Amino acid sequence: MSWLSRHRSALADEFNESYVDWREACEDVRAAYRRWMDCPRQQRGVRFATYRAALEREESAAGIHCDWAQRISALPS
Repeated sequence: MSWLSRHRSALADEFNESYVDWREACEDVRAAYRRWMDCPRQQRGVRFATYRAALEREESAAGIHCDWAQRISALPS
């Protein structure tokens, strides 16, 4: 296996892992949103903060996934 093939394979593995991480973060956002919407009034502030934190983690995961996609697309054919 050539160096380029090994490099592509390693990048593909990282890309797939980043996709899974991003999708898990998306589910965390959905769950946090549901908890925020369904919570008692006195918990709304804390639940909203939890929801915002989940959104920030999802945004970070999406950025990492985008970076891996750009690295793969920059490889020579």
